[in-house]
Amino acid sequence: MSSDSNYPTPGLKRRRRASGSALYWVARADIVKAGYSPETVRLHYADTPADLPLVSAACLRFQAEMLAWSSGQKQDYKTFDGTLGALARRFQIDDESPVKEWKWNTRRSQLHVVGTIEKAFGSRALSALGLKDFRRWYDAARQPKKPGGPERIDRACKIMKMIREMLRYGIAAELAQGDCVRLLTILTSTEFKGPKRRRSKLELSHVEAFVPRAVAAGRMSLALGTALQFESGMRQKDVIGEWLPVSADEEPSGIVLRGRRGKGWRRWSNGLTWADLGKDLVICKETTKTGALVSHDLKEFPIVMSLLAQIPADQRLGALIVDESAGRPYAEFAYARDWRVIAREAGIPDAVWNADARAGAITEAEDAGADLDTIRGSVGHAQASTTVRYSRGAVGKSRRVAKARVAHRAAENEA
Repeated sequence: MSSDSNYPTPGLKRRRRASGSALYWVARADIVKAGYSPETVRLHYADTPADLPLVSAACLRFQAEMLAWSSGQKQDYKTFDGTLGALARRFQIDDESPVKEWKWNTRRSQLHVVGTIEKAFGSRALSALGLKDFRRWYDAARQPKKPGGPERIDRACKIMKMIREMLRYGIAAELAQGDCVRLLTILTSTEFKGPKRRRSKLELSHVEAFVPRAVAAGRMSLALGTALQFESGMRQKDVIGEWLPVSADEEPSGIVLRGRRGKGWRRWSNGLTWADLGKDLVICKETTKTGALVSHDLKEFPIVMSLLAQIPADQRLGALIVDESAGRPYAEFAYARDWRVIAREAGIPDAVWNADARAGAITEAEDAGADLDTIRGSVGHAQASTTVRYSRGAVGKSRRVAKARVAHRAAENEA
């Protein structure tokens, strides 16, 4: 998309992606430093001449809002034209919006959904919307990405869920309150077909095939991380950690990584370190999702112990799981990407993910006869119902019931 004097695009930036360039509007650095947000906004348009007018309009709108804020007007939330697009904008930037309380990675993924809604339906007036519109939007969003491909029901459900969240915000912020109440009532009273639950799980045979392949490839961390996830039932993030943004007024410290194109620092957090193992090889960790405290005695995990025995003492420093090719903890998505390479060599189906190790651990525990509450406590679930969802195809209870019935029959025959 070339520049055009008829369609100015202030603040427009392009970022390369495998599927082509992605478009962003980026606020001026000096105004961001003064407290303005959002710093960047993804523009969900194609990088083509046909979409240039839409890109220009979006850039001019965001630029005007930024400059108005800078001149002392700040965000004027009373200016509201009654459209779904206006509601989406206020939802993203209002200091009172629930968006401000979301974790950074949740904000990133969920605001992508908000952008999709704004692009597709933003011009529609809230007063003109009804049940038929929501049904039509859901049906359009669930269509396969390519002809003959799978339906994208998860995508459609996320869009409907986000519209509900935006309407709740609209009610609280008193933006077209009557229409928001009416539309939220419609959506709350409407059922949409949801996506199927995942049924895949990582099994012991998968782990036993994966570990030697990873070790032979020089990816000890992939082998150790997978073994820890499967044997303990810990979430991937609690084992390998994550990279959290460092605020602009904070000095980067610890294990830090400069963002792409020099944009911001990230600090590695929440992953296991060699210090967490201690001399007794007992891990005691607060989980990232629920804050529950879980403990695991690694001496009870034979696969983990066999791998630890292969790691020299002088290498037992810092993060437990590191990207050997980069010499630091795995960057976002790199762990799963590198894991898949080894998994395919080991014959593990693509339908089975590394994150399915938790489901595999819980399913095996139930098959082994562990009671549900004990399993729940060991993996840090707050509710047993959550643990049940992770048990995928366990036959332990069925076997016990079958044995009890056979024993009962034998006793009846003897009577």
